[in-house]
Amino acid sequence: MTAMTPPPAPGAGLPAATVYATWRRILREPPLADAMFDPAVDDETLGRRFGLDEDGIAAVRAYAATPKPTRMFILNYRFRMTGSVQNALETAAPLTMRALKGKGLDLRMLAEGFLQADHWQDDGPFVVGYCARILDHLADHPDTGSPAGLRDLIALDRATAGLLMRLADTPPEPAVPAGHVGLTGRAVAVTTSHDLAPWLRSAAALGRADLPARPAAYLVAMPDLAAAPKVSALPLRAADMLAALAGGPLTPEAVFDRIGGAGTQDAALLGKLADRGAVVGA
Repeated sequence: MTAMTPPPAPGAGLPAATVYATWRRILREPPLADAMFDPAVDDETLGRRFGLDEDGIAAVRAYAATPKPTRMFILNYRFRMTGSVQNALETAAPLTMRALKGKGLDLRMLAEGFLQADHWQDDGPFVVGYCARILDHLADHPDTGSPAGLRDLIALDRATAGLLMRLADTPPEPAVPAGHVGLTGRAVAVTTSHDLAPWLRSAAALGRADLPARPAAYLVAMPDLAAAPKVSALPLRAADMLAALAGGPLTPEAVFDRIGGAGTQDAALLGKLADRGAVVGA
């Protein structure tokens, strides 16, 4: 009996890097995933429409040769990614997540909209950076235009995510000359056009009613990455002090000059900022 040599599997011999890159594109580009199963789309059209070379087309055809498992993996990937958006918000932006739920938004549709705009990128374990992009997407999304204050809340969570990423990337080592005040880099101030206090006092109220249109400021502080971010209300004048220090350390007198002259409570206010870990020195 003569041994039979099995026919080569579809895609056999293709460069591994091409196969991997093509599979990533199939997962992240729904039009390509649709076209690969469309019998009316020939190889020439596939290559022209999606910029695929000969090996890329061969890789697509190899995956299309096993439609059932390929479709299953694509669906599983999208299902997992849609869930990852909600997980990221729960982990790194819990206030925003609760407000979206409080408003009664369709979180799955919101997640799919973000993922389409974000090209279905998978950040793996890097949840905070992923969440920052979600918050950027939500910041001017039509569904977050109401209730009043929701976008301010998103900005607060976005500032927190930014603080976390900065602390992780480059732990601050403030160098402040004697007699000067400087930022610690472990806190961030956020000014808002609505007073978030009613929502910060009661999680059950988040996203359920308009907030007062009243300027306010908040401080997010983290002594280190192991600590949970602490959010507290901040006098607007204190937020101005922190903004004045953004360019570098200043003497207390220079800080006061930058915000329009010293007030009777300014020295005490600067001391409170130091107590909360926002400034150091003087």
